[in-house]
Amino acid sequence: MSMLMWVMAAQAQSLVVDIDEQKASSIGLDAASLEAEMEEAANGQFRLPSQEEFLSQMAAANSLSTKGMGVDYASNPQRFVVGASFGPSVNGAGASFGRGDGTLPTGGYSLQLSAMAALNLGAFSPDESALRRFVLSANGLVLSGKEGVFDADMSNFGAHLQIKLIRPPHKGAVEWGGIDLTSGIELSSYRLELSQSIPVPTDSMTWDATGKMSVTASSTSVPIELSTNLRLFVATIYLGGALDWRMNSTASTDLSLGGPLTAEYEGQSEELGSVSAQLNSTGAAGQYAPRLFAGTQVNILFFKVYGHLNVGLDKSFGGHIGARFAM
Repeated sequence: MSMLMWVMAAQAQSLVVDIDEQKASSIGLDAASLEAEMEEAANGQFRLPSQEEFLSQMAAANSLSTKGMGVDYASNPQRFVVGASFGPSVNGAGASFGRGDGTLPTGGYSLQLSAMAALNLGAFSPDESALRRFVLSANGLVLSGKEGVFDADMSNFGAHLQIKLIRPPHKGAVEWGGIDLTSGIELSSYRLELSQSIPVPTDSMTWDATGKMSVTASSTSVPIELSTNLRLFVATIYLGGALDWRMNSTASTDLSLGGPLTAEYEGQSEELGSVSAQLNSTGAAGQYAPRLFAGTQVNILFFKVYGHLNVGLDKSFGGHIGARFAM
């Protein structure tokens, strides 16, 4: 019996491929080649050698995922705003809104949905009141769903204060919205929990991997944003720049999988041995992340439909769409 063990102590990681050499030889297969094949397949499917990089990407994507969901950059509300939005974010996967087709996302990935409400602190004050410059908002939601072979749990909470540094000179069909300074605190989490067994195939055999696997990303961050907007009749465009202070943006993997290794030949199945994998690893996003954002909004009286795009200078990319009622 031959055994291959690969251990990376820094990540508390091991992959053990245990193949019965006699059984493999009896069906014309080489045990050493089979071990190498399975090692490559398992490492690729679960991203074992690149876990630290992968988790750093997950942490960055999760931190970006709620940026802009709790703030209205386009409506210049004088009383209140309520609404909801949803969308994904990625890190290290290019300008894509998708997670890829693999068991784990190609790069960092997070999906969030959030409801928000905002109040202009001068809603019941005269138009010239200084309180009209301040809008206080809050957003949040907790949601569960499915993502491939995983159960997915997501949650978010945010609170923001938006200050109109420069108020628009007048109102009309074409209206510049002035310049806004926005900051606050945002918390988000995204968790994937394995809900079924996973086949790990090679050209010669399949490992039926069962057990536990979870990937958890959590973030606490403070955005500091400057933005402006321009309304042209029923459409508004806005853009801005931001520096996100990630007070705590981390991700972790906890994996413990095992199961039989089976070869298919001449229409029959032969169990050749077993495979087991263990992994406990963590990663973190950079503490400061510059970001650009832009969006467009369609205004139908008090009803608004909008799309928002975030582009981080740390290879993060994401956005969301939503609807709001603003006065």
